[in-house]
Amino acid sequence: MKKRMLLCGLVMVLVLCGCGKVKSAKALYKQAKYTHGACTMVSKSETDDRTQVMLHDTLQDFDYTMVSSMSQITIDGTNFGSVPGTKDGFTDGLKRKVVANVADGLAFACSMQGMYYEANGWDNAELILVVYAENARDGETAAVQCAKLLQEQNQKHRLDNMLIYAVGNTEAEFYNNEHYGSVKLPDMVWRTPEMESADYYTEMAHMQTDGQANFLRIEHGTFADTGADLDRVVYVLGTDYPTEMNAPVTFYYFSSSKGQEYYLCDFNYYDEDHYHYAWYTNYRQEQ
Repeated sequence: MKKRMLLCGLVMVLVLCGCGKVKSAKALYKQAKYTHGACTMVSKSETDDRTQVMLHDTLQDFDYTMVSSMSQITIDGTNFGSVPGTKDGFTDGLKRKVVANVADGLAFACSMQGMYYEANGWDNAELILVVYAENARDGETAAVQCAKLLQEQNQKHRLDNMLIYAVGNTEAEFYNNEHYGSVKLPDMVWRTPEMESADYYTEMAHMQTDGQANFLRIEHGTFADTGADLDRVVYVLGTDYPTEMNAPVTFYYFSSSKGQEYYLCDFNYYDEDHYHYAWYTNYRQEQ
């Protein structure tokens, strides 16, 4: 029944927006100019179901592509038509350009024994560089130096929030190596894994509770310390979540804009109706 309702809903969406079509080269150019800044058209290709343009970024002198095409919607082998979508190559082009500009400096920063860097091949749009090192100390030193070099290329803040990771060098895939920490542009501050988590939960606190909350500290306890109900814990596949009262829980403490102290915990929690959920917190709107 739920699947039937989902399919019916999808069909309705397609009916409502089914008149969609690929964007023209002119429309893609306008979108690129509005989103990324001044550019010129290098080339274009237009058919009924696909438009591709190559654009040249005026500010930092590199080419990138934008593509508008139709994508098929298929569920359980049934085709429900197609919808238009746009792929924007600006970020990848910008990352390649700035890394190339400072390649010599990056190589020098990663010249210690057993150290090297990679600058492409990941799905994370915010990840610009991965430094491989034999230990956390060397990784931190090189990552901070690489970040300084890349920050020099950060014109009009277009590299803001880009990440430089430092990891171990024992595995071919960086995801399988020990994660030492990171630097985020333009901050130039080394973040240990614990500090990365604090930054993440600070973002969550701003979204969920108080947009002006200030991070205070991290404390570790158990689920029993929260006073929460295990039956309302959200089970998220592939993540750690408390399943018993003595399960470990991390408490991220904040000060609200009204000066009240509260915390977010590292698990999601349903409301009383088991309909909505969010990070567990003792924050109250009436603070």
